[in-house]
Amino acid sequence: MRAAVKMESIEDRLLALGQTAAGQAERPLFHELNPDRDYSPILKSPPQNPRPASVLIPVLSRPQGHTVLFTVRSPTMPSHAGQISFPGGGPKDGDQGPVETALREASEEVGLPADAVEVASVFGEHHGGLGYRVTPVVGIVRTPPEIRICPREVDEAFEVPLSFLTDLGNHIVIDKAFRGIDYRMYAIPYDDAGTERHIWGLTAGILHTLALAWNGQPVAP
Repeated sequence: MRAAVKMESIEDRLLALGQTAAGQAERPLFHELNPDRDYSPILKSPPQNPRPASVLIPVLSRPQGHTVLFTVRSPTMPSHAGQISFPGGGPKDGDQGPVETALREASEEVGLPADAVEVASVFGEHHGGLGYRVTPVVGIVRTPPEIRICPREVDEAFEVPLSFLTDLGNHIVIDKAFRGIDYRMYAIPYDDAGTERHIWGLTAGILHTLALAWNGQPVAP
């Protein structure tokens, strides 16, 4: 009985995240940590016309507790190859807004049917350093189906406890360098039964918003 009450309260909190100050904030993530730059040194010039995209943050209700589903992008993908991400991508003809884009991409990448997802919250746009403006969509999956990855896009899928991701003590900022230019990125290192999962960049920045909203904290000015 106590476990059922705990699950309900967690899902109620997920439903309220989009109404928090952090959840509604538009975040120029790269610029936040690198105020002297608006784009990554990986690019040779400023990106033109930021490309829209959406991602689904799938929160799965498991017997042992709620988890968040991540993908490892295929090494053959033309962008962000091999990186940890959420299911997501750019809009296609017929998508009725960013939520539908996120749900469609999750169905294509990990076999998560749209009707299995309850959309809980929609965050403000997050801008990375590579010219994307991403709308994160938090979705509750109360009865998780079998995860079926699309090998063309996804190398593997794994889950991280929601409690780990909402603990701000697990969020760090790391220093990186490219072409002799130093820059900083959000990151969340996670030990997955001996496998080191290094969640960083835009994905980690979106999770930082999730953690801030969960804990009732605003985005720092």
